[in-house]
Amino acid sequence: MSPLINLAMIGCLTLALLLAIFDHVRRPSWRRLLISVLALGTVALALFLTTGFPFTPPRQAFGGTSPLLALALMFAGVVLGIAGEYIYNLRGTFSWLDLARGLVWSPILLIPLFSSLQAVADLEPVQLLWFWALAFQNGFLWRQVARDAKPKT
Repeated sequence: MSPLINLAMIGCLTLALLLAIFDHVRRPSWRRLLISVLALGTVALALFLTTGFPFTPPRQAFGGTSPLLALALMFAGVVLGIAGEYIYNLRGTFSWLDLARGLVWSPILLIPLFSSLQAVADLEPVQLLWFWALAFQNGFLWRQVARDAKPKT
């Protein structure tokens, strides 16, 4: 990342932390403050692990991520998204069969992601993170995809 982007990210994270503290002062809630600080810490850690934030590491001339690893991470993201959506919308008792119903959609949700992955030769770690996040989102929205899927006539 360029130094300017690093400064912007540091500014945004600092502003978000200050807003969380201000919100805590205005309406005291240790739980909300702790969740905010943990979320910001998770974002900072993910940025550090994927890009070396806030330090700019030297670029590697060769290498990259294997497409098979990227596909495995995207599949894990879809599965976690489906499981997260199932738990988020759970109204009764947990059923493995209902969860498996969503998991059947995982290959269908991976097709557009995998086709966009084929256009990229070498993935940077931050690209891999975004592909995983997109896969998680696709998994989380599997019911909408299933509802909108109609056979061609």
